[in-house]
Amino acid sequence: MHPLIARYLSPEAARETLEKEKNGEPLGPEERLFAQTATAHPDKRNELMGGKGKRHLSSDAEAAVVFLAAYAATRAIAEDPALQDATLKARESLKAEGATEDETDAFIAAILLEEAFGYEEEVEAFDSAFVQEALGEVPSLAALTREQVDALILGFEKGARDEAERDVRAHISRALVNIAWGEGPSPINPEHMEALYETEVADKPEAEMEARLRATVDFLQLLAKEGLVGTQRLSRLRAQIGDEEA
Repeated sequence: MHPLIARYLSPEAARETLEKEKNGEPLGPEERLFAQTATAHPDKRNELMGGKGKRHLSSDAEAAVVFLAAYAATRAIAEDPALQDATLKARESLKAEGATEDETDAFIAAILLEEAFGYEEEVEAFDSAFVQEALGEVPSLAALTREQVDALILGFEKGARDEAERDVRAHISRALVNIAWGEGPSPINPEHMEALYETEVADKPEAEMEARLRATVDFLQLLAKEGLVGTQRLSRLRAQIGDEEA
């Protein structure tokens, strides 16, 4: 989890920083980024500060805390020497394909939230290498067209050994694309895999389940060869669906 997200998931810390900024007190680097984010999103700031003094946050205030923390972290990685180049390239590629500033921020914030909360294992340290790899996937994803996706699926089907495998490959690849890229290509994440498993794999006869899982892994490997899924992401997603070779 990025340190800035970890710090500002605490509503008390978030409100304290915004009070300091309001009072004109000097802010540290993380506080400055958080305050800038809150200024850029006054609706979220109002949600957070509106519940000040209450014992429990409203659901809107909780969502505002997460939103501001993640978006502040997107500003932080743009200044991080290890991530600034990858962040810049990701932003430029999204904007080149017509994404707005808000859409670009949301895309990158989603990567940071995935790193923080997307996997079962609890890792206190920020996995900068995973985020760098995920940012490196963005240019290929941003430039991906519907025609290219269709060609990937068709090629995947043609690589089957027989008609039965071809049918399974066609079904699984289309299902994953619809789940993960229904609103446009984005990094395939654990939520996508869980949805695919629940709708297309779970409760099937054992032989059919194995065939569908094998097709899922094969399709992920194809996407990895095309630069649409990074090495670390591939390993994590395969492990999530119980692939022993991950």
